Amino acid sequence: MEEKTNRPFLVMLVEIENNKFAIPFRKNIKHNYCYKFANTNRSTTSSTALDFSKAVVINDDKYLGSYATIERKEYLELENKKIFIINKFKRFIAKYKRIMNNPSINTYEYELLNKYSTLIYFHKELGL
Repeated sequence: MEEKTNRPFLVMLVEIENNKFAIPFRKNIKHNYCYKFANTNRSTTSSTALDFSKAVVINDDKYLGSYATIERKEYLELENKKIFIINKFKRFIAKYKRIMNNPSINTYEYELLNKYSTLIYFHKELGL
């Protein structure tokens, strides 16, 4: 997990299949492995999002830092869309596992996910 000395690294915690995932908030997302916020006051050139491709498994709370706050519009949207976001992330995890188990399904996506996703470090936890 990236550490920022001058500001907190914000994540949404989600528990799926006995694993706790930390999904980071990011700016300027240009891919679709995410949930893009429709409402924000943050300065950005494109969109703010929860980046599924950079999620990490944190099954021990000792790796979590202190709580931080997010921008109000994003918080309200997150609260209203929480179930939708969790279900979208579950579909991402299922797709990731399917592609990693059988790269020939979609070799282009396999290469992208294998190169850019942090989930490659958590295959044991994902049962891969």
